[in-house]
Amino acid sequence: FRRRQKLSYRRGLQVAKRKAVEAASTRDNPRVTAFVKWCRRAGIRLHPKIRIGREGSCAEIGVVATEEIGEGERVAHIPRSALLTCANSQAVRRRLLRDDVTAERLDSMSSWVPLLLAMLAEYGLESASTWYPYLQLVPNYGSAGPPMIWSESQRDTLLAGTSVLQSVHTDAENIARDHATIVLPFMQRHSDVFPPHLQSLDLYEQMVALVMSYSFSDEANPDMLQRTMMVPFVDLLNHHSQHHVELSFRDDHLELVAIRTIKKGEEVMNTYGPLPNASLMHKYGFSEVNNPHDVVGGASQCHTPPDIKHPHPHVYIHNTHTMHPHINTYTHNTCMHRLTSHTPL
Repeated sequence: FRRRQKLSYRRGLQVAKRKAVEAASTRDNPRVTAFVKWCRRAGIRLHPKIRIGREGSCAEIGVVATEEIGEGERVAHIPRSALLTCANSQAVRRRLLRDDVTAERLDSMSSWVPLLLAMLAEYGLESASTWYPYLQLVPNYGSAGPPMIWSESQRDTLLAGTSVLQSVHTDAENIARDHATIVLPFMQRHSDVFPPHLQSLDLYEQMVALVMSYSFSDEANPDMLQRTMMVPFVDLLNHHSQHHVELSFRDDHLELVAIRTIKKGEEVMNTYGPLPNASLMHKYGFSEVNNPHDVVGGASQCHTPPDIKHPHPHVYIHNTHTMHPHINTYTHNTCMHRLTSHTPL
């Protein structure tokens, strides 16, 4: 009887914790609510003292502590079965391994390519995809994103005089080559999974930007089909060099643990690595003020070039406190800055 009582109490506590996260995350939009419910079904366990949404975040979406979270507390537990990888996307995995032309090139191609194929396939499945509620929450980059998806004129104007510009041009050339020589031929051979509307270079570039900005890599994993992954919930966290949490890779799951106290009302910050602003702008489309990892030098610093006398009319950096009319990393605000455009890119 006592054992049943304990089990009943534990179940009741789990339900209460789940409802606390769901209730706190329903203020913003129904997609957040659907995502939190999907997390529960997928076995993702979230800390009860967090809220997902726009309120309190320095970007369009983030994670905020509703009560203090102590150092060492687990913020999230994500089973590997919930990760969006090529290995977990069964239709793509089977076709990729059975496709002699592509299988021979797996060892030499970027580990992003299998994930990108999985992303395209799951995107095409729409509501039939296992990850549909998660993909609904992923940005479509209609109004923001890394320089890769800016127009050529925006890149040439806004990034003039920085090392980022050449990096983006090189990226564009490599992406077009991979699409033409590997990705498109594979999709054409498997058009039952990749109908024509999924085969365009434009959509592929959008997916590359998404993977570049939000994916994680487990470099110790020998399986190329699992090495690069999308990690639901964790990729909602925004970046700051003084971050609160760290992600660790275990055999059957990933854990997100607080490495310092997170105060009530604070946005839970992750880190994308000890990156200077040029790298942050290149890969993610934002810069961090007072970045301790930044470097000194005209070509390596990502800022408004001196030859631009007037702010670009369509671009600003925003956070919860200020809105600036042009790109400027030299402010005293300590929030992460994302670059946003009023016009479709």
